[in-house]
Amino acid sequence: MNHIERIDSLRRSFTKDYDALLVTNPRNIRYLCGFSGSSGSLLITPSRAVFFTDFRYQEQSAVQVGKAARIVVFTKSLVDSLKKEIKKLKIGRLGIEKSMSLNLFLSYADNLKIDLVPTELLVEELRQYKDADELACLKKAFAIADAAFADLIKVIKPGMRETEVAAHLEFSMKMRGSEMPSFDTIIASGPNSSKPHAQPSSRKIKVGEMVKIDFGAVLGGYHSDMTRTIFLGKATAKFKKVYNTVLKAQTEAVKALKAGIVCNKVDAVARKVITDAGYGEYFGHGLGHSLGLDVHEMPALNKKCKDKAEPGMLFTVEPGIYLPGWGGVRIEDVYMIKPDGLLRLTHTSNSLLELDF
Repeated sequence: MNHIERIDSLRRSFTKDYDALLVTNPRNIRYLCGFSGSSGSLLITPSRAVFFTDFRYQEQSAVQVGKAARIVVFTKSLVDSLKKEIKKLKIGRLGIEKSMSLNLFLSYADNLKIDLVPTELLVEELRQYKDADELACLKKAFAIADAAFADLIKVIKPGMRETEVAAHLEFSMKMRGSEMPSFDTIIASGPNSSKPHAQPSSRKIKVGEMVKIDFGAVLGGYHSDMTRTIFLGKATAKFKKVYNTVLKAQTEAVKALKAGIVCNKVDAVARKVITDAGYGEYFGHGLGHSLGLDVHEMPALNKKCKDKAEPGMLFTVEPGIYLPGWGGVRIEDVYMIKPDGLLRLTHTSNSLLELDF
């Protein structure tokens, strides 16, 4: 789907509550018209699309936005240019995204002098379904991450600081074409791994303990996401038990994941496996989430989400067990829902990996 088609799809969700919609979320702007800069707003009416930016992005917007929208490069201020356009197009009620900052909302309310009508998740609902172009970017991002992880396994060794491991992984992804890390890379060794979102520290990794590695690459704005928990040396019996429980939870959840299933039912499958093994209280987050231009998108695999998984959607499947004072295990892979099954985007094995030192 090209950008003009995406804007047309958005128009079909318009209501009579507003005459036009102002898109200010940078990810939504990129999805609709291709612009990836830091200064841009997109005004969409039932028949027109106008993109606003400043001089810094004059050339970039001409290339990226192209014919998807008429480009206005403002010289005074965005509010001033927007006000003139609203008057010209005779817009009386303007739809805005609820994600808009309070500061920006107050500025528009004071200066535009028209009714501002909050809308919720109009573009995000379209973004749930990935098209062929998006899938191509995602596949490349996941391939970069897979290759970087394979490279890391060759060089990781006892005595490396967690921050050093993270730096090596991020450098490897960057050298393979990643635009940036999908998020702050998580490298958590030993007892640090019991923290689901631990930040890399100066702690040195050691033989005889686990290392939880959660990371992702970005290509064309699209994020990958993968977690592996490896063991330095010969895995202990306790680690094997916890790891195999998490792996079983993931395997059963993936079996349940299919077009038409309610998201919270998939979460329940994995949670039951972990609870039956006696670790229920140590799995405190949702099973997974969607991803794309953002690393966390809707819908989610958790206890509360009653949306249905549908073809074109992506989900991480990432159960975990976190035991304070000991450590934690998380295994994460990503799947795309197809009409007749699943497409796995991560290709790194999720079998227990013991590194011999």
